[in-house]
Amino acid sequence: MASKYPTAELVGVVMTQTNSGQYKPKETQLDMNAFHSWRIGKHTKGKLQEPGQLFLTENNLVVMLVAIKPLAFKNRHDMTPMARFLTTSGPEEVKTQLLTIYHD
Repeated sequence: MASKYPTAELVGVVMTQTNSGQYKPKETQLDMNAFHSWRIGKHTKGKLQEPGQLFLTENNLVVMLVAIKPLAFKNRHDMTPMARFLTTSGPEEVKTQLLTIYHD
């Protein structure tokens, strides 16, 4: 059996970069449909921090982390793995807005 690695479900929203270099949600209509799940994979680079952190998917989409949920190792194949955690975070006001929508 292959060695186990830490797993977690990462809930986030796809972001896009503005001309000023800031990040904003790609979707203009922010509701629960804007939130998607990825998982930490065996070859994920970087370090998981906290909500507001940005990460890249395997398709090079930038996503803002909104929630971290436990994920059993045996259930890891139910979700798409993400690629890399970034060392940057999105704007605090966007993070607050997304957290408010996600918890409602």
